[in-house]
Amino acid sequence: MLQRSRQAGFSLLELLVVVFIIALGSAIISLAIGSNSPQKLRASASEFANLTALVEEEAVLSREPWGVQLYRETNEGEDNIAYRFLHFAGEKGWQVEAPRDIPEGGHFAENIVALLELEGAEQLIEPLPEKKSPQPTIWLAPGGEVTPFVLQLRFKGADDGPVVRSDALGRIQLELQKDGESLK
Repeated sequence: MLQRSRQAGFSLLELLVVVFIIALGSAIISLAIGSNSPQKLRASASEFANLTALVEEEAVLSREPWGVQLYRETNEGEDNIAYRFLHFAGEKGWQVEAPRDIPEGGHFAENIVALLELEGAEQLIEPLPEKKSPQPTIWLAPGGEVTPFVLQLRFKGADDGPVVRSDALGRIQLELQKDGESLK
């Protein structure tokens, strides 16, 4: 009878295949969660639309004016677009505040350009002025009215991206765009 002697272990080829599979998996995962992923852009736009709609509902329920202030901030030489919610507190004026269980504001993903139109006119998103009381970019009135706005988010160098849109009746919607066409 022939007996085979078999050595335990892996061949060099088997080890190379395993290393290649691990490297390929790591590359795919890093691309999927990279800073320029379309999912991250849509998530940022969706979060803004949903939070703004919730604050609008608070304005109606509380019968008090609320607002959203969009601004540009510079961190380590990079411009980022951020937003924060404001509440009109009578004699104190506009105060940075958010309804219960809603964050006071947020930032859009990195490398994003935001194009803002208010009531049909293009607006620049400026840095926060120092030593000046906050003023809303978008008004959320107690009667359910909202400043009509269109906010398009896209990566630097890209031509399309999600759009958050409202009308005077207070409907806030997220639209996805591809090649200039609205996908809703």
